[in-house]
Amino acid sequence: MSTLSSVRAFARADAPSFSLGRTVALLAGAVVVGIEAVMTRAELARSRRQLAQLDERLLRDIGLDRGTARHEATKGFWA
Repeated sequence: MSTLSSVRAFARADAPSFSLGRTVALLAGAVVVGIEAVMTRAELARSRRQLAQLDERLLRDIGLDRGTARHEATKGFWA
């Protein structure tokens, strides 16, 4: 059987163009990526709240001033 006839046989009209298993796997992957993104944003928001609570000495230790820390801490969940 030639390559062209193999391709034609594979691409016949009655052959399904998708696989349910592959579709479910892609959807599950998208859900996992979405959950990871939300968890990352939640962790970032928690870190920003903690940053706002640091005193001047600790801010100096990490190389930030109060204004920069305040600016970072006021960013929203989505930022």
